[in-house]
Amino acid sequence: MTDLLPDAHYLVLASRLLPDRDGGFTISVLRRALDMADAGAQPVLLTIDPGEMADHDADRAEWVRRGLLSEPDALRNLFDDARADGGWLRAAALRGPIPASAWPYRPITDASGATVLELPVVSGDPAWHLTDAPVRIWSDGEVVGWVPGYAGLYRAWINALAARTDKPVVLVCEARQVGEALVAPGEPVLDPRVRIVHTTHACHVLAPFAWDSPMDPAWERWFAVADRFDAVLWLTPSQQRDVERRVGRGIRSFVVPHPANQTAAESTPVPGRIVMLNSLIPRKRVDHAIRALAAVRQARSEAHLHVYGDGAQRAELEQLANELGVADAVAFRGHASDTSRAWAEADVFLLASTNEGQPLVVLEALGGGVPVVSYDMPYGPRDTLAHGGGRLVADGDVDALAETLVEVVGDRALRERLSREGRAAAATMDAAASMRAMGDAVRAALDEPVDRTRGR
Repeated sequence: MTDLLPDAHYLVLASRLLPDRDGGFTISVLRRALDMADAGAQPVLLTIDPGEMADHDADRAEWVRRGLLSEPDALRNLFDDARADGGWLRAAALRGPIPASAWPYRPITDASGATVLELPVVSGDPAWHLTDAPVRIWSDGEVVGWVPGYAGLYRAWINALAARTDKPVVLVCEARQVGEALVAPGEPVLDPRVRIVHTTHACHVLAPFAWDSPMDPAWERWFAVADRFDAVLWLTPSQQRDVERRVGRGIRSFVVPHPANQTAAESTPVPGRIVMLNSLIPRKRVDHAIRALAAVRQARSEAHLHVYGDGAQRAELEQLANELGVADAVAFRGHASDTSRAWAEADVFLLASTNEGQPLVVLEALGGGVPVVSYDMPYGPRDTLAHGGGRLVADGDVDALAETLVEVVGDRALRERLSREGRAAAATMDAAASMRAMGDAVRAALDEPVDRTRGR
């Protein structure tokens, strides 16, 4: 799978990459970096969370242990870099009087306890990352300069990393807030050799999740600057079409889906076992699954539900299972960092979310030969199941969900056919296909950079 990406220095920037946090987002970022390495790149992962270096080191070690990071040095953190050698930060600092700020400050210290920089703590403002409150730069026990807000801090770091290579720099930005900050006006100016390829991971509309439904203000703010990115990557054609229908074609965008991985492990499905892997939060609609199960068991007494994941709704969902008389058929398994056994024993996988980006769990199910039953909601299931492997159900229709589960659980021939279809579909949606699509986006970004002053 080598040489699918153009020759460049690749940086993959996320807000944070913490084990067992942020659901599928974290795993998708780490997997993409591994796929990029297999495709001929040598990406360096970057994070900007201001945690302690010891915690970051522990996280790196855990990702290496899980096989999602090649080596600890492949994951860098802005504040760890500043602690280790703040020369790049001092070089970017503006001199002269430091603007006043009404915000309290948080010191970032090195191993000796010396302050390296101070961050403004902007509370109550969802656009905190766009503040112009100065980030104060320290050296030898005193303030020696400042950079304008988080945007100035992020750009100073990226510029320092870009200066270490003679190659063009491709920055794969995995977080909307960071992307907004990078293209915002202000100093220092981002190195013109840096091309920003911005990924997306979530549905951009609110309920009722139609193409013209209201958008969260965070997405509206991002769309206002999206034409300043050299490429925007959508996970599905459906979302790309809906975005273009709404905002036009002014954003240079590409479809780069998550890949499906074939599972070689032995599969021993337990008849009637319906599996969900998601957080126990309202958006995942586990209550729909429990209500559907109560109806399914009237026709298929062997049907039972295993839910992997934690969340604030657990007690409420347990009570619902009790009220519906299916408590003995619902197992809340909690968080599992290793889900191989869950997939091996699953008879069918169920997705009942209100919305997604392109859920990794659907791809994992197909790759493992587990039939999928999913609500037809935005985005991902319709595109991902287009070549077989599952059944789509009208969004929010619990009765139809139950009927479909009865069909798949009760018809072993159908179950086996869907399993074969899923594996075949997964083989066409592999990492090579994803990286070829990404390569097209990167080539466009390198060949024709976007004018970042557009719209200012």
